[in-house]
Amino acid sequence: MGLLDKIDHRAEVMNRMAATLDVDFAAVIAQTPEAVREYRQAVLRCLACGHEGECAAWMAEHPHAEAAPDYCRNRDLMAELKA
Repeated sequence: MGLLDKIDHRAEVMNRMAATLDVDFAAVIAQTPEAVREYRQAVLRCLACGHEGECAAWMAEHPHAEAAPDYCRNRDLMAELKA
């Protein structure tokens, strides 16, 4: 898997986490176009995370949740966007 494929895959993982938390990145970006920079940084944080397996299992067990798991590198961002 090439780098761009890995980035796309992690963007999908991060978007699933956002959906689990009722965070709508598209709406945030539509309201604040500068937020696309934060979105890209969030994807890169997700890409650097070593908990992908745990994350997939957690999302499978939690179709809806109030907060991301403690190990999520985007936990604070998700909480901020949810508020």
